[in-house]
Amino acid sequence: MSVRLTESIIALVLFALVVPLAVLPWVHVQYRRFGRLRGWSAFVAAAGVLYGCGLVAFTLFPLPVVDSDFCTKRRLLDYWQLQPLESLNDVARDGGPAVWQLALNVVLFLPLGFLAGYRFREPLLAAVGIGLLTSVAVEVTQGTALFGLYPCPYRLADVDDVMTNTAGALVGWLLSKPLTRVLPPATAAPVADTAPPGLIRRGLAFAGDLLVIELTRFTVLAVLALAGATTRAWTTDGRFTTALAVAVTTGYTLVLPTVRADRATPGQFVFNLALQRTRGGPARRWSVLVRFVLWWLPVLWLALSGHTGLLLLAALAIGLLARFTEDRRSLLGLLSATRTTTRAALTDPAPDRPPAPAER
Repeated sequence: MSVRLTESIIALVLFALVVPLAVLPWVHVQYRRFGRLRGWSAFVAAAGVLYGCGLVAFTLFPLPVVDSDFCTKRRLLDYWQLQPLESLNDVARDGGPAVWQLALNVVLFLPLGFLAGYRFREPLLAAVGIGLLTSVAVEVTQGTALFGLYPCPYRLADVDDVMTNTAGALVGWLLSKPLTRVLPPATAAPVADTAPPGLIRRGLAFAGDLLVIELTRFTVLAVLALAGATTRAWTTDGRFTTALAVAVTTGYTLVLPTVRADRATPGQFVFNLALQRTRGGPARRWSVLVRFVLWWLPVLWLALSGHTGLLLLAALAIGLLARFTEDRRSLLGLLSATRTTTRAALTDPAPDRPPAPAER
C-alpha cells in the first residue's frame, strides 16, 4: 500500500468521519434536548467533543513514512509490551523522560474521568471501566497498525499505558466530586426552542450544509479510489467529479427538502431549523425550488469554479442585509416568500415550556 493512499485512508477516518460525525449529531442533540447551544453547558459539551477528537488524533498521529524498508526490522511482537510494571524499569534506567511519559499517560485520561463524573454523573466503577476500555481500544489500535491499514505497527502497545490511563480516569473522577460543588451545572435547564433563530445560527446551518455536501462527495471519491483501477480513474475525470458535485448538492438542497415536511436541508436539520411560509405553516415545494435556483445553483457554480472567497462574501453579504429587515429575513427569504424558523416553532407554536430568549 502506498504512502499517499495510506495517509488518505487515515485522513478519511479521522477528519471525514470522526470529527463531523461527532460534531453534527452533538449540535442537533443539544438543540433537541435543551433548546439552545450557548453558555457553560455548551462549553462543557463542546470540550467533551474536542477531547474525543484529540484522543483519536493522539492515537493515530504522527503518521510514519512508509518505504521499502519500513517493516524490515519491525516485528509485530516487538510492538506489544505485555509485562506489567515494565515502565518502572524504564524510570530506573532513563529517569526524568520516563517519569514524564508516565505522568502524560495519567494526565491524558484525566478529562475522561472528570467528564464521566461531572457531565454524565457516572459512578466510580463506571468511570474507571470507561477509562479502562478506552485505553485498551487505543493500545489495540496502535498495536495492530491501525487494524491492518499499515503493513506493520509504528506505535507501541503497552500494558502499562492501560494501567496509567485508567489511573488518570480514576483521578479525574475523584477531582470531579469537589469541583462539581463549585462549578455551574454541566447541563442547562431545557427551554422551548421557539425564538426566531439568529443570523449566526442560520449561517452555521449553511456551513453545515457545505460540510455534509463535501463529506459525501469526498467519501464517494475515496470509495471509488479504493475500489479498483477502473473506478479510480473516475476520480480524476473532471466531468465525473462535476456531475457528482451537482448530484450531491441537488439531492441535499432540492430533493431532500422537497420531501421533508419541514423543508429543511441537512444543515438546517442539524441546527433544528425549518422553512416556513411567511403567513405560517411549512413552506411550499415551489419555494424550495426558488431557493435552489436563486441560491444553491450559484453556490455550486462558485464552488466548482474555485471562487470560494466570493462564495463566503456572498453569504456574508446576504447575512448583513438580513439585519436591516424587520424580521431578519434574507433577500432569499423575501423572494421565496419564506422565513427560517425553528422546528419547535413550526410544529408547536405554543409549547408548555418557557420560551427561549430571542437570538441575535
